[in-house]
Amino acid sequence: MLARISGILESLDKGAALVAVGEGAAYEVLVPAFLSERLAGKGGGTSAVGQVVVLHTLQYMESLNQGSSFVPRLIGFASVREREFFELLTSVKGLGNKRALRAMAMEPGAIARAIHDRDTRALQRLPEIGPKLAELIVHELKGKAGEFAGAAAAPVPVSGAVGGGGGATVEPKTGRPRVRLGEAGANGTVAAAAVAGAAHPPVRETVEALIALGENPGEAERMVARAVDRAVAAGGAAPTTTRGLLTAAYAAR
Repeated sequence: MLARISGILESLDKGAALVAVGEGAAYEVLVPAFLSERLAGKGGGTSAVGQVVVLHTLQYMESLNQGSSFVPRLIGFASVREREFFELLTSVKGLGNKRALRAMAMEPGAIARAIHDRDTRALQRLPEIGPKLAELIVHELKGKAGEFAGAAAAPVPVSGAVGGGGGATVEPKTGRPRVRLGEAGANGTVAAAAVAGAAHPPVRETVEALIALGENPGEAERMVARAVDRAVAAGGAAPTTTRGLLTAAYAAR
């Protein structure tokens, strides 16, 4: 099972997040309404579009044409606990993955509290949940949802917060990967990236994004350097956006 995805959140469209994972590949991840709003920066937050995010995923096969064919789907959450609550919710008869996904318009902690308190009216305010289903949810989960009831909304890890960076060190104040632009690389061209980075902060952000996507710090710097050098050698200028540099870095790999 594909249990976790980290990559750049390229877009959000009607509950579907498009996450680019490098080498030209991108995954469509279905997200519940509460998480879609959080990723979009609604309610006073900051939009995660264009940033590196980590989504904890659940993979399943969706039946099409009355079961004659199946399509793989991914559902994403901001934390393992949110995914575990979703799996608990779908254990209720009549609440499949698609229906439960549409129903989760509130934070999991709020839904869990309603179940724990046997508040069927609150549950009926959720999409897809009618009186009978609300009663069934309370009946089947009232003794199981309590452990999720006090859960606060999990922040979506973005940008340098992604782990697994191949042993990268981090800045002590921000916790973001420490980038050392300007150190000599294998092809001796990192200096060009350092110059571009001084004028264009996206260079540093691109290196951090590559580290977040699993590249080790040295290789991340070399990838950006090669991209910058290739652009300069072609008589042009390096891309001036993080997304453009990231695309160029993978192309120059």
